[in-house]
Amino acid sequence: MIISLCGFMGAGKSTVGKYLANFVGYTFIDLDRYIEQKHGCTIADFFVRQGEEKFRQEELLSLKEILSNYSTGGKNLILSLGGGTVTRPECAGLVKTQTHCIYLYCSKEELVKRLKRGAAKRPLLAGKTHKELEDHIENLMQRRCATYESCAHTVIHTRDGNLQHVIDNILNTVKF
Repeated sequence: MIISLCGFMGAGKSTVGKYLANFVGYTFIDLDRYIEQKHGCTIADFFVRQGEEKFRQEELLSLKEILSNYSTGGKNLILSLGGGTVTRPECAGLVKTQTHCIYLYCSKEELVKRLKRGAAKRPLLAGKTHKELEDHIENLMQRRCATYESCAHTVIHTRDGNLQHVIDNILNTVKF
């Protein structure tokens, strides 16, 4: 079984994914880290050198590689997707049809608080003031939330920031 985690940057996909994979004994892959290892550079560097469009193409290629490797032979995987992965229709289709997708929902206020700390490391947020960060997150959320919801088989709210609560909600919802 392949469980994918989608949602906005800062929603907790990587943290939840690592913990959940360890708890249920599945392999864990973070799509962004997979791409970084494959190319020997950070996502931020990839964006600077090659641009967002090239990154999205690589994201699709890497997603296909991972799904191909784990969709046969009863391999179990928790896959943390990038915040923009499912914004591409082909990626969204793969995620929806080949994984059990969980949308980790987080409020704008909580996302601003979480992302403010590491904005410099995120290509779409680097250099933004607090107000610009709020506006950017709100804009992206308005454009992306419907896509996240349409890909998801399950929506889990991460509003209280309690990792164990999020894991318990997933375990109560998904049959492992």
